[in-house]
Amino acid sequence: MSRALTDDDLARFQAQLCDVAEVMFAERGAEQVSMRQIAAALGVSPMTPYRYFASRDDILAAVRIRGFERFAEQLEAAYAATPGDAAARGAAAGRAYLDFALSNANTYRLMFEQHQQEDGSDNALGRAVARARATLSVYGDGLIGSGMAEAEARALELLIWSTLHGAVTLELAGTTPPGSARQTLELLGRLEMRG
Repeated sequence: MSRALTDDDLARFQAQLCDVAEVMFAERGAEQVSMRQIAAALGVSPMTPYRYFASRDDILAAVRIRGFERFAEQLEAAYAATPGDAAARGAAAGRAYLDFALSNANTYRLMFEQHQQEDGSDNALGRAVARARATLSVYGDGLIGSGMAEAEARALELLIWSTLHGAVTLELAGTTPPGSARQTLELLGRLEMRG
């Protein structure tokens, strides 16, 4: 007779399942990974993942939720811990953005290269996506607070995010040399200081 699983046991297995699935999704593409393959990689029966998730899409959503939550926490912490004006805090958040993306390449790719119908909904995934997007809006909020017109602040915010995302994506793909994303962030900071 097997022992009953505790809530901690269930949470640990779900986290382990998500860790394995994340790597598989990133390496093969989410559409190319089956529940059976995830089970095999975990060394469990083909039906075991179904005890925790209804489908592969549910696993993908769980992986992305974890990523968006960790990403938002890292950016929020950097912004909150940095004294000074919007530029100083924005630079800290930019460094946190790069740290997260470059240290969690699989997660970052799945967060921003995958799209699920629930991304814009009011469920756990939609809320995680919205929280992460809000962390990217903090810089624009600071600019607006310092007197910049909202349309201009939001356009600048999008330009910076697009530039960072592009620099990270190119570096992760090996198209640009290691460190190029950090150089891009430094250049953005110098350009901003010049007005």
